[in-house]
Parts: sequence; structure tokens; C-alpha cells
Amino acid sequence: MSQRVEQKPTRSRPPRWLLVVLAACVALLLLFVLTRGGGDAGQAAESGPEPTVSALPAPTPTPEPTPTPAPTPTPAPEPDYTQPVPLGEKVEMDWFADAVFIGDSRTDGFKLYSGISGGDFLDYTGITTFDITKGKKVIRDGNGKISVLDALGRKQYGKVYISLGVNELGYFSAERFASTYGQIIDAVRELQPDAAVYIQSIIPVNTAKCKANGIPYYVTNEGITAYNAALAQLAAEKKVYFLNVSEALVDETGEVPREDSADGVHFQKSGYIKWLDYLTTHTGVQN
Repeated sequence: MSQRVEQKPTRSRPPRWLLVVLAACVALLLLFVLTRGGGDAGQAAESGPEPTVSALPAPTPTPEPTPTPAPTPTPAPEPDYTQPVPLGEKVEMDWFADAVFIGDSRTDGFKLYSGISGGDFLDYTGITTFDITKGKKVIRDGNGKISVLDALGRKQYGKVYISLGVNELGYFSAERFASTYGQIIDAVRELQPDAAVYIQSIIPVNTAKCKANGIPYYVTNEGITAYNAALAQLAAEKKVYFLNVSEALVDETGEVPREDSADGVHFQKSGYIKWLDYLTTHTGVQN
């Protein structure tokens, strides 16, 4: 008997086209997944917070240096016009280059014999304070004469020295003398507003020589002392310098020594030199 061979059933393979379709589907799915994921990542990147950029701090401006204020100069103290000008450092002769001297015959002798160089002189023998305030014409000007104050107004000076009084001893009281002198100071200031004004004391006389030379009886040291006291007070009131020139020429008796006196009122050259030396060491300048 013949054996029957049992055949195993064979598995049928899916058609090739089906496999291609399935592969295409898988590929499309993968492509979809990948594309979807990338888009989400891009959206996430776009929607995510922007990176914070640390702002650099603004540079601190350098403050401008505060300018150092210029020091305010300390004003020079006003001189004490109630006291005579004190002794100071000696000045050279050019100190008098811008000075003018107003006075009588004693000032004329000072001009001639003291050794001063520089400065102008408006002096006249016998002139008084009254003559000056009344405009007496005594200063030579070309072929004529003009008054002291008219001559003073023709030029500007830095210093005005006044020496008057010995000729007034027989005519004025000390009070009237000072009043007239004050008018001269006012006129000088009007004509010379920038000048320092110096009142010089009346230098005492030598009594014995005055008598020997017939000097009027009223020219006395007592009268000169009273006039000088009035001048010192006037200087304080008008705020001008008072020069106590007398102390440079008198001795322990309060008179000018015989050797420095010519006729009792005027001086020998030695006396005028002492006068000049006093002026060079009493200027009122603060050293």
C-alpha cells in the first residue's frame, strides 16, 4: 500500500506591492514624526525667553575739578591817622619822583640844601595858608605867575607834602590856622584824588638866634607847639599822614640846636639833611 505523503501547508508571502506600500507608510510616518518634533522644537525656541543680555553699567562721569578760588587779598589795614607816621624802612631817593612839596621859605631851603633829587616844589618865601586859599599868584609860569593850587592842578602826583605855619604865628589863632589848613587839604584832595597827603609839623626855632637876628617876637616855640597840636588833630580828622619832622631836628630842650640853625628860623645844611633823612624813614608804607 502506498504511503500517503502529507504535505505541510505553505505560507503565502504578501504581495510585493503591499510591502512597498507598507514601507512607504512607515517612511511617511517617520517623516511626519520627525517633522512634527522639529517644528515643536523651533516653536519652543521661538516662544522661549530671549537670552538676557547683561547691560554694561553706564560709565560714571568724571566730575569736573572744582576750580580753586583765588585767595581774596587781605586789605591793608588803614593807617592810624591819630598818631604820627612811625619809623619805617628807609626808602631810596626815587620815592620822591612823583612827589610835590608845598611850602614857604623853609621848603625852599629844603629844596636847595637837603640833597633831595626828584619831586616838584611849589614854594614861596613868606606864603601863608591864607594866601593859598585866596589864590595868591606866587608860582612862576612862563612870563607870569599863578596860584599854588592852579599850579598843583596841572599835573598828577602820588604824594603831596605840605609844610606851612611859621609865617602864620602872628596872624592866626591855632583854631583858625587849622581851619584854613583844612581848606587846603580839601582842595589838594580834589585836585589830586589819588595822592597820599602828608602834613609836616612846624619845626621849632632856636630862640637865641631868633633874638640875635631880629626875628619877630611872636615866632615862639610855645606858639609852634600849639599849632602842631592843632595840625595833629586836623590830620586825624581829615585822615591824612602827620609827619612829626620836629623830632628829627630838636635837642633835649625842644629847640633846634645852634649848629643846625642859620638865623633861628631857617636851617644850616645839616638841618635840612636831617629833615630829608626823616622823610625817607617815615613814609607810612606798611613793610
